[in-house]
Amino acid sequence: MSQTITHSIEPQNIADAEPVIVRRIVSEMVNRGIDTSSLCRGLGFEVSDLERPELRISYEQVSTVIRRALPLLGDLQLALHLGASANLVSWGFCFVGLMASSKSRAVLEFAIDFLPSTGRFLCIHGQDDGRHFSVVADARFDDLDVYSFLVDATFASLMQVCHQVVGKTYGPVSVEFTAARPTTAASYEKIFCCPVRFECEFNRMNFSLVSVPVASADSLVAKRTREFLALHQGGVVAVSELEALVVRALRSNLRTIPALRDIAASIHLTERTLRRRLTQEGLAFATILDRERMRRVLQLLRDGRRPLATVAKDAGYADVRSLSRATMRWTGQTPSQIKGTQA
Repeated sequence: MSQTITHSIEPQNIADAEPVIVRRIVSEMVNRGIDTSSLCRGLGFEVSDLERPELRISYEQVSTVIRRALPLLGDLQLALHLGASANLVSWGFCFVGLMASSKSRAVLEFAIDFLPSTGRFLCIHGQDDGRHFSVVADARFDDLDVYSFLVDATFASLMQVCHQVVGKTYGPVSVEFTAARPTTAASYEKIFCCPVRFECEFNRMNFSLVSVPVASADSLVAKRTREFLALHQGGVVAVSELEALVVRALRSNLRTIPALRDIAASIHLTERTLRRRLTQEGLAFATILDRERMRRVLQLLRDGRRPLATVAKDAGYADVRSLSRATMRWTGQTPSQIKGTQA
């Protein structure tokens, strides 16, 4: 079965991802005694720069590193190995949010929303078909070899999330890959501890709908971590040019939210085409709108100078009651409580 690649209009040189995967590759090379001096040559950063907290990398940069590292390491299972041995502490606040999530389903949803590094280079979304909750990874770029590498690393990392956050016995009931069956197929079942199929229509990890409690759950920490990450990641940097166009249209007048057909017309697309392209990128207009409203509301509430009625109006809500329902859903706090924490 041939693989379906999503063709994205997103530039490959936008540096907005944490260099988690590159740091893991460098660490692996150092552990094996392999010279890393040529790994980042000509990419605009050096290996030593990976320790800078503010460093962000682009798909173009990470794909080059991956292509250079594969022959140097000569490891057909490199992506699986890197993912399965990932140090989740390096995920920073994302790891805190995972540990604080209430149940396994919430853990997976948190990972989908805020997965660092590889998650910036794939379209990752959740899918509930009534039988399973699935984590689905689609291509963001037309680059088959790197795409397969990133999917393998991401899914293996999610297994680490399952084991370290939920428990050693928790994991998917099956895993599907669009890639052809490799000679190392047995290693996949060893990593995922379940049936693994290849040459499938989608890349996805399928989980039971029965959710497992998380021992380290803390609802307040989970809500505050989600709020922090959403404010600094979701809605501030659009994950594709297409999303950026929609976001730009919303930000121009969030008070009177434009209909999707009007946004489509403004970028010379039909509404049907825009919906299809958003779906291909794992996006939905309602999600983008909700994210932008949250960004705007939290920004205004933290500013603290506007009355709640004005905040509601500026974010396109009919009244303060509607605004309050939204902030409770996002953060578990009322608008007044959020304003109070900034005093």
